[in-house]
Amino acid sequence: MKKFQLTIIGSGTMMPTKNRHPSCYLLEVGGHKMLLDIGHTTIARLVDLGIDLHSIEVLFVSHFHTDHFGDALPFAHARWVDDIDQQREHSPLTVIGPKSIKERWQKLKEVFWVEPKEYYPIEFIEGPQTFWLDDIEINLFPVVHVKWYQSIGIKINYQNKTLVYTGDIGGRHPLNQLKQIIGGVDLLLIEAGYIEPTPNHFTIDQIIKLTKEASVKKVIATHLRDCLLYTSPS
Repeated sequence: MKKFQLTIIGSGTMMPTKNRHPSCYLLEVGGHKMLLDIGHTTIARLVDLGIDLHSIEVLFVSHFHTDHFGDALPFAHARWVDDIDQQREHSPLTVIGPKSIKERWQKLKEVFWVEPKEYYPIEFIEGPQTFWLDDIEINLFPVVHVKWYQSIGIKINYQNKTLVYTGDIGGRHPLNQLKQIIGGVDLLLIEAGYIEPTPNHFTIDQIIKLTKEASVKKVIATHLRDCLLYTSPS
């Protein structure tokens, strides 16, 4: 088994296009499957790709914008209905996210899944911390994106291989702190949503500078816009 296998389900922004869908990355590591973000259109994309929704054990949500969080509740609801139809037990699901994710989940459920006795067995893990999934070390760290709520990134270590996913990250994020987190990692997924620096989003030029200084081995730029054509200076 490969130490890490990453499938890009969606690498785009809020508006889906023919080429890109909202953020979602399927990570298979150490015998486990997890989704890094679960933007709207994710469920349909998983079905189209022949990926069994019930095989996914962990949902990581970097922040609460629809293109990163929109299919989270529908994902659990769809599994619940399918389990009832197939007369089988529910598979446990772990949902990892910023502080208040459980509270926000319950608010969504009050609107979209109103039956009071229906629920899915979910363990919520909230906010910056370090924990283990078997022999996989998972570190959750704060990310500066928008000011209205906390965002988090995720760092995954397994058998001397490391992956970091930041979700959406702003130009105001403390770079020295970020360099410490991503220093020497094997794979970095980091957003490059805009050409010019903004308080809430990164650029390709910022990524190039950051990853060189942090000695990152490989980078995947995320949150890309099909409408932007951009060539980075050599």
